Amino acid sequence: MPRSVIVVGGSLAGLMHALQLKRQGNNVTILEQDPSSERSSNEAGIAFRAYCEEFLTKYDDTGVTVCVPISRTRIGWRTRPQLLSFALSMRLTSWGHLYRVLRANFDGYASKAVPVPPPSRPGDGRGQYLVGKRAVGLSYNEQSGIVTVRYVDFSTGKEEQMTADLVIGADGIHSTVRNLIGVHTVKEYAGYVAWRGTVPEKLLSQETLEYFTSCVNANTMKRSYAITYVIPTDDGNFEPGERLINFVWYYNIAEGSPEMDRVLTDINGVHHRNTVPRGLVQPEEWARVRETMLPHMAAPFAELVSKNDSPFVTKIHDARITSPPTCHNGRVILVGDALTTLRPHSGSASEQAAFHCLRLPRVWDLETDLKDWVTQVDFYTHRLYLLSRAIGELGQGSAFSFFKSLFSYVACLLSALWYGKPKPSSR
Repeated sequence: MPRSVIVVGGSLAGLMHALQLKRQGNNVTILEQDPSSERSSNEAGIAFRAYCEEFLTKYDDTGVTVCVPISRTRIGWRTRPQLLSFALSMRLTSWGHLYRVLRANFDGYASKAVPVPPPSRPGDGRGQYLVGKRAVGLSYNEQSGIVTVRYVDFSTGKEEQMTADLVIGADGIHSTVRNLIGVHTVKEYAGYVAWRGTVPEKLLSQETLEYFTSCVNANTMKRSYAITYVIPTDDGNFEPGERLINFVWYYNIAEGSPEMDRVLTDINGVHHRNTVPRGLVQPEEWARVRETMLPHMAAPFAELVSKNDSPFVTKIHDARITSPPTCHNGRVILVGDALTTLRPHSGSASEQAAFHCLRLPRVWDLETDLKDWVTQVDFYTHRLYLLSRAIGELGQGSAFSFFKSLFSYVACLLSALWYGKPKPSSR
């Protein structure tokens, strides 16, 4: 008999878990608070590696190209376009394209990226993606093992409820599910924001285009750096010239400063807590920041940034829970950014979500107990958490903050070597 699952949060982590559970024959409902038919991506780029590839190999039936493979990374120093380069394989795509691929597999969502979604596999459960549903309450019946989720429907303003055998909290850094089950979280502003945007390849000079399409590129400046890479459009266009050059530029701003207040206030005078979306950033603020730093950038980066007039900007945080990510006898589980939010420097957010997802069946099918799952996930996410902090401090912080973060990361690795990595128990 199929079991029922509610996934709170319809971003990539939520979709991965929902699709996997659907493929295992469960009936899965995603509750997404965004009332739009599909989530906005701001044309953000993402990277993924082995776990994301494993996930897509197992569960993606669309047959569409998902990523751009890159095999080298190049680092420039201030105005020098190349200081060093080295081999580093990576898969790159746009957040919006991967989102559409996962939606096509999960609930048959048709888009320009996947105009004809694949049929369900034999043995699949049902999948439904409900928008405009904000979770507000959660309760557990210990006798029946059933979890009840209460939510507000944005279209009617009414509170409704739904029951399930399992609830997955995949609702990000500001997770409602995490708050509802009382899991304590330590959040920290990193001390800088990320300016993010894209430029179509066809708008760049030939010399600049050749520079960007051959590698992942980083341009380091004084306590600031930018990284660029090629991605498809959200609609899945991989044609040279139509693809996008994605940039992420980290820029230090003190918390609570007048500059932070200006940067996070949009063109309509609305102050945003964390992110000003694409199209709402004040042009004069972007021009001010850009013109300040352009003389210190390598020429290809300066051209790229100059040709983007519609970036978005987001404060960089990290967050880590300080208690187990489960509740109610394992019937409520936190995953993805709701469990640990990583700084974006290591490009590991999607990889983390895929790791959490691929380990979950062992718990669900009782091949390992929940304690083992928590131990494995905690070690993996803690290592990525420390790595992303070390990379961030290398580019944005002081020598002291970098070596402090690096020491913590190395200590984590040495601890794993000394005590051994967590392994699932045998049954």
